[in-house]
Amino acid sequence: MIIIDVKGQQCPKPLIETKKALKELNKDEALKIVLDNPNSKNNVIKYLGDNDLEAEVRQQGEVFEIIVNNAAEFNEEIDAAAYCKTDADKDKGYVFVFAKDRIGEGDEALGKKLAGSFLETMWEMEEHPATIIFLNSGIHLCTKDSPYLDALKSLEKLGIAILICGTCVEYYNKQDEIAIGEISNAYTILTSITQAGKVINL
Repeated sequence: MIIIDVKGQQCPKPLIETKKALKELNKDEALKIVLDNPNSKNNVIKYLGDNDLEAEVRQQGEVFEIIVNNAAEFNEEIDAAAYCKTDADKDKGYVFVFAKDRIGEGDEALGKKLAGSFLETMWEMEEHPATIIFLNSGIHLCTKDSPYLDALKSLEKLGIAILICGTCVEYYNKQDEIAIGEISNAYTILTSITQAGKVINL
């Protein structure tokens, strides 16, 4: 059995981690998803149901366990993050958007240094973003040769979802070089933006 613990993590992170785990399951292996957010529980169950996967739900106090016993029919083409639905309280979260691989319009080297500094400092903030989105040349911050991978990995461990524009990845021909995050589409990215209480463009 594969067990993923996504307690305390915000949507769409539980959905993204569920999809990753389903990809790794052997034919007759079971999956247990542990989470403590009723909204996320409902989102994950809806995603599993649309994959024709039967799920058993258990509850212990405020913690939910979702058990999937057979994922043989799992469809990797279904976008898990698109199932992210939040309640009014969660709509107060915010999103960072990196539309390029630097910050500001001045010196290029300084702009890239600032981008790295923001990413390396972000985990120290008292209130973390729900999602960080990378568009256009911003996707280069997530490639194998990016000097900021450690910072991004630290942010991902906090439960922050990292969404990368799939069209941008194809345009720059970086399909085999993305080292972190979920390659996503316009629908999912726009959903994350419209559901956020605040969007910060860098």
